Amino acid sequence: MELVKEKGQCCGCRTCEYVCPKSAITMETDSHGFWYPRIEPEKCIDCGLCLKKCAFQSGYKKRIEFDPAYGFAARHKDMDILMKSRSGGAFTAITDYILSDDGVVYGAGYDEKEGFFKVVHKRAETKEQRNEFRGSKYVQSDLSDVFLQVKKDLVDGRKVLFSGTGCQVGALHTFLGKEYENLLTLDIVCHGVPSPIIWKDFLKMREKEKDGKITSVDFRDKARFGWEGHRESIWIDKKRYSSKLYTKLFHLAVDYRLSCFQCVYTNRNRVGDITIADFWGHEKAVPGFNDDNKGVSLVMANTQKGYDMWKIASKDMDVIDCTGYPYRHMNMKRPTKKPENYDEFWQDYETNGFEYIMKKYCNYEVHAPEKKKASVSENKEKTFTKKVKSIIRKLKSFLRKVKKKLF
Repeated sequence: MELVKEKGQCCGCRTCEYVCPKSAITMETDSHGFWYPRIEPEKCIDCGLCLKKCAFQSGYKKRIEFDPAYGFAARHKDMDILMKSRSGGAFTAITDYILSDDGVVYGAGYDEKEGFFKVVHKRAETKEQRNEFRGSKYVQSDLSDVFLQVKKDLVDGRKVLFSGTGCQVGALHTFLGKEYENLLTLDIVCHGVPSPIIWKDFLKMREKEKDGKITSVDFRDKARFGWEGHRESIWIDKKRYSSKLYTKLFHLAVDYRLSCFQCVYTNRNRVGDITIADFWGHEKAVPGFNDDNKGVSLVMANTQKGYDMWKIASKDMDVIDCTGYPYRHMNMKRPTKKPENYDEFWQDYETNGFEYIMKKYCNYEVHAPEKKKASVSENKEKTFTKKVKSIIRKLKSFLRKVKKKLF
């Protein structure tokens, strides 16, 4: 059985791994840090189920029920939620409803062991757990065994919301093989997924330069640069460092997965019940709605189930109907174009390493580790130690003088 003839035919969703009746498929990372299936020939029975369930190769079910889909500009009424969300807070409003009804939310967060160095899909039953899913994460997330968890929750009768890229949402639907009334899917308008290994190397570089440990990350720091600003912030030992270095790599698209350049989900036939995105072009569609540059979401209701859910969730939002507007989103029309220097970039990375590509593609020289400045408490401790040592020296000197007089 030949499952993947070329890497551009695989989005790394792991569906084939979990539908194989003989557990003949395992996922392995290549030199770019992306997951691809490997078939163990001695276990494979050539049943073809992996190919039938591969939504990326076999096509996905057209789910859109409205033409055009209902579209809305939306901003959360709660300013704190708005500022902690990447766009307008639509994801929070929708998932708040799911969680309030004893539901479960799946989204992209950070690995329990590797922390910010690895983005993974996770399960949340509380708002506190869900909050980790808010905000953009410009790196491919590892789905691990999430589809199995989703199916169990659905069979158990739990209301489930699954959020992800188009290929992840499409893969879940084909994995399940049937419609579940208690499932709501939410896809994002996606440019492409950058490499997990490049993200990991970037964080390691930052730690090396600042001689500390990552304590927080923000792929797009809205609080500091506004909604339209696209700069990442990395906190090292709780101190913020901002740049456009990782952002530049993302815009160059040189570290995207190959399947992104031939993505079948970059069209108006959205695969989720609801689609969300930044509302680029909002100034013409809804003038004055985002004059403070704090963010606005585009929400598209693609199915009746999605529309009914949005009607309930949107009570916490300021909403303007803009159905039929020609949205300015390239990736609702076509995939991102593969850069001409894509292969050159990866050859450079594999031959010369991460610091080399930062110099060549971002014109950035990696700095030597910075010497840490002593904290106020450390300075006080040093001052106290010096004083104690001085007192001890004076005491010893005094004792020596006393000793001479006595003897």
